[in-house]
Amino acid sequence: MTLEQRVANALHSAQAAPALRALVADLAREGRAKAEIVELLENYVVQQRTAADFREDDEETVLEVLDALRGWCHPAAELLPEKPVR
Repeated sequence: MTLEQRVANALHSAQAAPALRALVADLAREGRAKAEIVELLENYVVQQRTAADFREDDEETVLEVLDALRGWCHPAAELLPEKPVR
């Protein structure tokens, strides 16, 4: 299964946002870099905007997860936070 298919499967689940957040955590555990995950999600949104079966709810879910990856959210909701440099 491709990464794009994994994203699509998460978005088509009953609880899309938690499923996509869990996928992000899984990808990180599999060794994928945060930047790679961000790029995957950004590319997915761009591709879906021109697809015949575009769903605005899917776009919103991906954008919310991207915000959490970038730290543009409450600290408790952040995904893959950077470790502080000491």
